[in-house]
Amino acid sequence: MIPSSDKLSDYLRYFFTCYLTQHRNVSPNTVAAYKQAFLQLLRYWKLRFPEQPDPDLGQFQPAPMLDFLSHLDKTLGNSPSTRNARLAAVKSFFKMVSLLEPRYQNQCRQILALPSKRTRRRKFDFLEKSEVDAVFASVDTQSQDGYRDLCILRTLYNTGARASELCAIRIPDLNLDQKQVLLYGKGRKERTVPLFDSTTAFLRTYLKSERRVALTPYRDFLFINQRRARLTRSGLYCLCSQYLAIAACKEPTIAKKKIHPVHGWRRTTASHLLAAGINLPVVQDWLGHVSIETTCTYKGIPMQTKREALRKFYLFEQSWCETMPDAIDWDTHPDLLSFLESL
Repeated sequence: MIPSSDKLSDYLRYFFTCYLTQHRNVSPNTVAAYKQAFLQLLRYWKLRFPEQPDPDLGQFQPAPMLDFLSHLDKTLGNSPSTRNARLAAVKSFFKMVSLLEPRYQNQCRQILALPSKRTRRRKFDFLEKSEVDAVFASVDTQSQDGYRDLCILRTLYNTGARASELCAIRIPDLNLDQKQVLLYGKGRKERTVPLFDSTTAFLRTYLKSERRVALTPYRDFLFINQRRARLTRSGLYCLCSQYLAIAACKEPTIAKKKIHPVHGWRRTTASHLLAAGINLPVVQDWLGHVSIETTCTYKGIPMQTKREALRKFYLFEQSWCETMPDAIDWDTHPDLLSFLESL
């Protein structure tokens, strides 16, 4: 039911129990992210205004909201991207408020105008093909769960899946006859990604003889952990970190790169697809990007290509370089003024 009071608590309950889930049908991950934003907002409010444990909506003016954003930056040490994500959750809430209560329109409009913070876009690192092979070779398939781990790494590289997407793969999502897998991405978006012959063969063997017997609630999930439950994101992170560290001992170039243990595989897949000459719209669909601009951030140019461009540029520059003009005879023109007047 739509709130009848002006209390923040009533609107937050409606926001999380009805608006997000029923009217917007957002994913559980979005709900969890928004929950963290409002936990931090309420903790900040309790710290600054201890005498107002349940404030009214009218108290959330732009000035205290800007102070809250500064609190995220300076006190909690949130990165600009995290700070912007918290702000996005707050803006979503006040969009709902403006829809339900016209008398708050001006206040909501001001909060929706709060600026996002500029973020520094850093150059990302990815694995070269030889480094990918080194990570695969670092897996001992004779160890317990070793074959599963190799299947996970190969599936990450093949599909470019996000951590949550890989952990959510169920056996019915695999079509090994058609050599493809169905992934569930952000915002409940689905996409089908083709599988290499090698990936398909590894997954066949894994399902036939190497997969752990899962507990009943998790029997449909593809990758099972040691507790016989579905693989978690934290478990995937630890697994990828382990093999990346082992491979770095044998392939020193890996140690010099800043690679996220899980998301680095997605960047590697994107970079290799683009280096192979695959069209951007195909890569966009492969990775599940909403905007092609996001895909373009992966379109790095290899240093070898840049060196070849430099060589061609140097040859071009040399081909039209004119002969230097003769120097001025200062004996004929002892001072600069007379020389200019003679021209």
